[in-house]
Amino acid sequence: MNHFASPQLFISPKVKQLGLELIQELYIQRSARLAFYLDVNPAFDGHEAVFFWIRNYLEEHPEAGFSEIQNHFIRIVPQY
Repeated sequence: MNHFASPQLFISPKVKQLGLELIQELYIQRSARLAFYLDVNPAFDGHEAVFFWIRNYLEEHPEAGFSEIQNHFIRIVPQY
């Protein structure tokens, strides 16, 4: 029997924590089409897009906290 193994996201604990907080705070659905706005791989679902966007954001702004990340997200994604 073959089992499909879904690919794992390789993100840091900090990115995971910030991503989950943002997803919960803004009620982001997995089906949200965010990749275009967040400039990440269009194959990513809404949650994956958030995690990878935060990872990329922290590479440029390593000291950013949740409030800064949330405010920037709201500015670039029109529906939030």
